[in-house]
Amino acid sequence: MQTPPPPAKVCFSSDVRNMDAWAKRTGIPLTTAEALGTNYARAHRWLMSLKEQLVREHGWKDVVPGDPRMLFTVECESPWRGPGGLPLSPKLRLQLPTNATSFFSPERRVQWQMVFHSDIFATQRKLVAPLSDMLNIIQCLLTGMVVLMHEEQVAQSVYRTSRGLPSAEWVNINQQTLINIFGRAQFNQLWRACNDQTIAYKLDVEPRR
Repeated sequence: MQTPPPPAKVCFSSDVRNMDAWAKRTGIPLTTAEALGTNYARAHRWLMSLKEQLVREHGWKDVVPGDPRMLFTVECESPWRGPGGLPLSPKLRLQLPTNATSFFSPERRVQWQMVFHSDIFATQRKLVAPLSDMLNIIQCLLTGMVVLMHEEQVAQSVYRTSRGLPSAEWVNINQQTLINIFGRAQFNQLWRACNDQTIAYKLDVEPRR
């Protein structure tokens, strides 16, 4: 019986060179930090509405008092339980910053790695729609910063397939909201990129070590 491939990992990187490479793939200019921040600010209402869904429908709770540097901070008990019913891991904590520049702060790199590399996005996004939506929004706003990566070893090589954009179906469903954030021209470029798998996915091949 063939072993199923491992699931894709969520990988966070604030390396601007990586984002620039994705910008060249998609045809969507990386522009300036100010422009990226403007689009991120326009997405605040959408992100907050998804946070409210987590609180209202999925058992998450606002952390009080809140950190003024964060757009929101919410927590949830780990869904994984031991034989006695006790959580097998600490509470899940989800934060997003008020300003997009926080993602690129060297002092906060580990903080954002802990958020995006956690079980929240590794498994819970597949079960909780608002988490998946948040990841998709971040991929649209800051393409290349958070990717889904599938790694496979074949012969003497390692194949890494990265998905830097959400599905075309998701973009179609959320078309009007995305247009409100990006404008028609950038949305059209985003739509084209998401509909072209040779752009939305990137393959890197490295020799096995």
